[in-house]
Amino acid sequence: MIFKKKKRQLSLIYNDYAMHMLAVSSNDLAQSTIEGIPLDEGIVVDGVIEDELSFFEILKEQVKKYGLKGQNVRFFVPDSTVMMKVIDHPQELKEEEAIKEYVEMELGRSIHLPFEDALIDVYDAQAGDGKATLFATSADEIQKLTGLLDDAGLTPVIADIKAISNLRLLEIVMPNIHKSITLIADWSINELSLTIYSQGEVEFLRYQTINTERSKWYPKQTEDAFVYAYSDDVMNYKTALMEPLSEIDRILNFYHYSLNKGEKSVGNIVVIGDSPELPYIIDMLESQLNLPIHTLKDSVITSKFPNFKASQSSLIGLALKEVE
Repeated sequence: MIFKKKKRQLSLIYNDYAMHMLAVSSNDLAQSTIEGIPLDEGIVVDGVIEDELSFFEILKEQVKKYGLKGQNVRFFVPDSTVMMKVIDHPQELKEEEAIKEYVEMELGRSIHLPFEDALIDVYDAQAGDGKATLFATSADEIQKLTGLLDDAGLTPVIADIKAISNLRLLEIVMPNIHKSITLIADWSINELSLTIYSQGEVEFLRYQTINTERSKWYPKQTEDAFVYAYSDDVMNYKTALMEPLSEIDRILNFYHYSLNKGEKSVGNIVVIGDSPELPYIIDMLESQLNLPIHTLKDSVITSKFPNFKASQSSLIGLALKEVE
């Protein structure tokens, strides 16, 4: 049995292709275990749950199989539903919870969001500077997922922002990340999330889909897990990657010229994710851009988190929220 019957903290992530759950019974992630489940086409579409019944049945099966009833679970807000903006706040507010309460009071007054019923989170990289990053999402998708988790016998406790989760991990495995402005490119098979960090502050967030047919991808069993393989000519998929690769160049120019009037520019790019074509993506970025391109290698992750792989970076970052 993968999960021993002891009080655990669960971290749940999912996309159009798979669901992964990490269970840990202590603050030592080296003692954690991971279970991955391939998802049929149409259950999750562009990171959003579409077939609630099928998603629920998978959750219920895992809860029953591994004795997870009543366990606390953390999860990501879908990238496609997240917006961010930098806000000003009274400098005497130094705790993130106090800043969040201030934002809640100012919603609809000095702070406006495109959601009628928004869920918010605040990230304050430098306490006391009077600035913070506000993340917001519509409550609908979160309520959908928490309802499914509740019905399956789990206890949802934290909805995290993937961009912050990635930063949480990168600060550990790449401690010099704050020394220059860095663009983080998080690639999955059909999604790309771009985040620009500057001295710990999230300054830019962009999500886009990658145009590929879900039906042409299938799970292939490996020695200890599974990976997705492409059933068609791989050049068709590589062609689909050209648009998001070009988008990165456009965003670099937009950040430099439009957002910062030529005064600031990205100095590094970090490529992460579970896309099976990461080596090709890195080669293309190196050929197109005159910037250092870094990627997380398995050896870098293993040096800090034994038994984990670089493709599991987002899952590690989510789990770290409980053990910080």
